[in-house]
Amino acid sequence: MRPEWFSRRNIIVAGAFLGLFLVYIFQRIDYLGWVAGWAGQSPSETSSFVVNRVTRLVINDLLCVALVSAFFRDQRFTRLAWWVFLFELFVLLPLYLILKLSAEGPTELSSPVFQPLHRMIVNPLLMIILIAGMYYQRRHESNR
Repeated sequence: MRPEWFSRRNIIVAGAFLGLFLVYIFQRIDYLGWVAGWAGQSPSETSSFVVNRVTRLVINDLLCVALVSAFFRDQRFTRLAWWVFLFELFVLLPLYLILKLSAEGPTELSSPVFQPLHRMIVNPLLMIILIAGMYYQRRHESNR
């Protein structure tokens, strides 16, 4: 007999939070440089910047979709999380990369103009706001 806290849902939630924590701790890792190092190549600074941002967004948002699925167990919310993820990946991230690279280049530190965009898109802030909105929606529906 396993403990009550040892459920699939709790393992997904704990794993997602651990994953988000690890992505945050290791945010300075150069994913492309790491892979290219194995191949004996050195990538350009711009390509490393783009691949690192895309990788972080994908990992962060997939972990947040797992959180939404585990927290709410509602297909509507999970489907909405997937749509937000796809919108971020195919619309917001390319716009951010185009603006950032054309204005500042692949620098790690952003100007005050691009810093909020970076926080909203690359970090899982948009998904966390979505989770808060879903929680509010769920509470509002249950109070009726």
